[in-house]
Amino acid sequence: MIEMFGELELSRPKLTGVATYPAGATFGPRVTRDYEFVWVIEGDVEYSRDGTIVPAGPGSIILCRPGGTDSFRWDQSNRTRHGFFHFEVLSLPEAWPPPEEWPLVRPPVEGDVLRPLFRHLLTWAGSGDPLLLRATMAHMLASFVTGEIAGNDVPREPLPDAVERAHAHLQERLEADPSAPLSLPDLARAALVSPEHLCRLFKSSTGLSPIETVRLARLDRAAVLLARTNFSVAEVGAACGFPNPFHFSRRFKEAYGQSPSDLRKSIQNGATPPTPRLSRSVPEIR
Repeated sequence: MIEMFGELELSRPKLTGVATYPAGATFGPRVTRDYEFVWVIEGDVEYSRDGTIVPAGPGSIILCRPGGTDSFRWDQSNRTRHGFFHFEVLSLPEAWPPPEEWPLVRPPVEGDVLRPLFRHLLTWAGSGDPLLLRATMAHMLASFVTGEIAGNDVPREPLPDAVERAHAHLQERLEADPSAPLSLPDLARAALVSPEHLCRLFKSSTGLSPIETVRLARLDRAAVLLARTNFSVAEVGAACGFPNPFHFSRRFKEAYGQSPSDLRKSIQNGATPPTPRLSRSVPEIR
């Protein structure tokens, strides 16, 4: 733990991720135990906290605070996509208003700093410098609370062009139809290279094969849905491309070290959700 922005002191991000929900999904009610920033990337959201309901359209940033009960009602007609990360506030500047007076939602403004900082944090949360991560979080929180949110975009470090094209195709396909099969030849066609060359590029730049990447992308989505929706385990598996519940549970345990049911129970008992196994599903800023 280190001090940032004067008297503002935050922990490292405890959990980061990007989640995609089908139309009509809900999450909660839950008792909030820590702070959480939520970036609504796509779709409309109704955020409820202790009886107060606040709409949040695409581009909005939601701040969930500990010590209350909240819930999310995702878009009823279209899919919803959002990024999130959890953290602890260790100390606050004396000049700031108390947390219960902070806004729940900041709608997007032209050139705001919150979304570029959010994207930067999602990109580097698993491997970035801890000092820079805390500085990014402190900048976000200070901008959110004070309303000083004007800023510019933040770029992402690229992978080889063919791998970037394959990743983009993977995300597009999973978001359009997460249950649809996605083969190595499909990825290679999208990447404009041969399957053999794509495998070499993936292995050298990410340490994974293309098919391993597809499977982990599906499992990361499943882990988020287990932690943040009311879907059954079988529904989560089917929504993420695992129609066979036994196959889903086996693959999930290989990746996360516990079954989907055990993971959900541990989170309901207060455990921190696991870190995503794949960190490339970072959205472009819109």
